[in-house]
Amino acid sequence: MDRLLLGLVGLSVTAVAQANLLYTFDTDNQGWKQADFNPATLTLTEVGPATWNPAGHIEGPDFAGWAFHVSPLLAGGYGLATEIRFNYSADFADAFAYPFIVLASGTGAIYQEVAPPADGQFHTYAFDLTTVGSWKYGDNGGLRDATMGDIANVLGGLQRIGINADVASGGDFTRVDNVQLTAVPEPATMAAVSLGVAALLRRRTR
Repeated sequence: MDRLLLGLVGLSVTAVAQANLLYTFDTDNQGWKQADFNPATLTLTEVGPATWNPAGHIEGPDFAGWAFHVSPLLAGGYGLATEIRFNYSADFADAFAYPFIVLASGTGAIYQEVAPPADGQFHTYAFDLTTVGSWKYGDNGGLRDATMGDIANVLGGLQRIGINADVASGGDFTRVDNVQLTAVPEPATMAAVSLGVAALLRRRTR
């Protein structure tokens, strides 16, 4: 019985951990890719693996028509995500705000526009996913301001996280580190964790 309860707790804790995504790039590129981005359709097309720097980040010069660093293919299930954040550095940048962070599902995408400083230093960017704010949405019908429904639908079917690597009209060099998507675990998962832990505690006090 103890083994069964331990297994339940272990599976539940794993599910809670999977509610969050974290890429630190401490030992490799963690499956991230280089991609070409289509700003009209918000499509991200892989062109090769992301370049890993042993200092613990991914980086690259302009490597596509509109270059983006992109996550491995995801399987959705992030409808309760609350924030996406990451550290980002650019050696060159225009004064214009371009699509900077893109979250894409199979049917649409949400994005934020940012003009990062061209100082070669890491800066932390955090984007709230619980309010509409300045999120934009795009699908085959075109681009518009995102609704909360748009955000929830994209996160529920999330397939890619994309971060711009092409923020200058001339040469580019960008770096990305510590990408984290924070999510609230499903209520059922939290209940399972609580029940499992409570049951184990009761047995051990007998």
